[in-house]
Amino acid sequence: MSVPTNEMPYGRSGISRRNVLRAGAVAEKKTSSLVPVLIALTLCVALAGVAIAVRIALAGAPASDGRVPTSFGALWVESSHQITLPQTDNKDNFGMPIMGAPDKVMLEVTVRLANTHKAPIDVTPDAFSLRLGPGEAPISVEGARFDTVKLIPGAVFDARVQFPVTGGEHQPILVFDDPGRSKPLTLELGRAQFQQPAGQHQH
Repeated sequence: MSVPTNEMPYGRSGISRRNVLRAGAVAEKKTSSLVPVLIALTLCVALAGVAIAVRIALAGAPASDGRVPTSFGALWVESSHQITLPQTDNKDNFGMPIMGAPDKVMLEVTVRLANTHKAPIDVTPDAFSLRLGPGEAPISVEGARFDTVKLIPGAVFDARVQFPVTGGEHQPILVFDDPGRSKPLTLELGRAQFQQPAGQHQH
């Protein structure tokens, strides 16, 4: 005579409901324990990617966006364009511009500097110069939209400087005297055609 039990066959497989519930609980427990591990691995991969990107941006060769590493962080050219300063007639102590007769043609360059180090750095317009081509003599800054600036750690500053240029086609190169490097940094601005200033003649 068989002894009756409380476990009844579950479905056609002959597995009891209690065993099914027990197996489901074990599987759920294993899945829940894997979630923190997967999250930690994802964060590690993301942080490693950020670290690699920062090293590429601030060290080695210039990045694809033109960023150049410096001793204090990085710099890159935000804009570079030609401007003209009108010739003026100074009669009766009033400077009246003469339309259509530029006295000077200037190349205005805006350079963004980022200090990623722990010490501040002083930036002056004299740190910049311009060459109209490889091997050409450097041209000093004639105009600037700033004086001396103390770039504190974590700060970003746009330095706008102007250089007088002669008319014609040139391949200007911006030169920056990095105080923490033995040689200045050079940034090619691209070949451009500049307007002929008034009173200047090509020979």
